[in-house]
Amino acid sequence: MAQGDVEVVFAIDPATVQYERDTLLTITVTAPANVRVGLPPLGDRLQGFILSGTFEDPAVAEGDHVTRRLNARLTPLPGREHRVAPMPILVSDGRDAPATETWFPTRPIVLDVTPPTDEDPGTEIRDELDPVWVRPPFREVAGYALLILAVIGVVFVLWKLAGRLHRQVKLMRMSPRERALKELAILLAKDLITRHKVKEFYLQLTMIVRRYIERAHKVRAAEQTTEEFLAAVTDDAQFSPEVVTRLKDFLQAADLVKFAAYDPSENDIGRATTTARSYIEQDAAEAEAE
Repeated sequence: MAQGDVEVVFAIDPATVQYERDTLLTITVTAPANVRVGLPPLGDRLQGFILSGTFEDPAVAEGDHVTRRLNARLTPLPGREHRVAPMPILVSDGRDAPATETWFPTRPIVLDVTPPTDEDPGTEIRDELDPVWVRPPFREVAGYALLILAVIGVVFVLWKLAGRLHRQVKLMRMSPRERALKELAILLAKDLITRHKVKEFYLQLTMIVRRYIERAHKVRAAEQTTEEFLAAVTDDAQFSPEVVTRLKDFLQAADLVKFAAYDPSENDIGRATTTARSYIEQDAAEAEAE
C-alpha cells in the first residue's frame, strides 16, 4: 500500500493461523527522511488476536529514504475470525511549509486457520529424555563460593588457634630453664643483628632473663625498671652479691644500647648472649642442687 513517496508493507508469518504458535505481524514503512508516518494503536485494529508484544527494528537509511519496521507478536484466539482491520496511515510532509497533513487507509487482512494435524503424534514423543544440565545462576554460584571461603577461613582460624594453644600448653609445662632457653633459641633464629635491629635484640634478650627470674624466683622483674629490679634483687636472699653484680652489668650494658644509642661490637653482642645463657643455666643448676 502506498501514497506518493510513502509505502507501507504488511507481512504475516505464518501466512495462516496456527493455534499452537503465535503469529508475527511485521509492518514496514518506507518514506523520505523529512516525512513523518504515524500508525494508530495496533491493539484496536485486531480481531481474533491478543497483542502479546511489540518491538521495533533500528531504522535503515537508503539514500534520502528511511525504512522503519514494527514487529508485533499476535496470539490467536480459537473459534474467532482472525483479521487485521483497516487502519489510517497519517502522513506529515515536512518538505512543505507549512507541513501538509494527509492520510490513506490500509486494506483489511483476513487469515485462514490451519486445522490441527490428524497424524498420531505418539511416534514423535519420547517417553524418556536425557537429563539436561542447567547452568546455575551467577548469584547462586557466588553465594556457594563465599560460603566455602568462609568455612575455609573458619577452619584456618581454628587451626591457628589450636596450634597456638598447643604451643602455649607446651610452654606452660616446661621448667623456667627450658622455657627461657627455648625463647633464647627463637630469638637467635630471628637473626635481628644481621637485619640491623640491635636495639630490638637487646630488648628481647633482657626480657628473656627477666621472665626467667619472674618464673623461677617469683620476682616481678618484667614490669620493673632496671633500678627497681636491681634494688629488689639486692634485698632478696635468693640472689648472691656475685649474681647481683652480674645482672647489674648485664642490664646496664643493655640499657646503653636501648636508651643511649650505644653501638655494641660483635664481641659485646656475643658476650651479652653468653651471659644470659650462662646465668639461666647456672641459676637453674643451683636451684636443682638445693
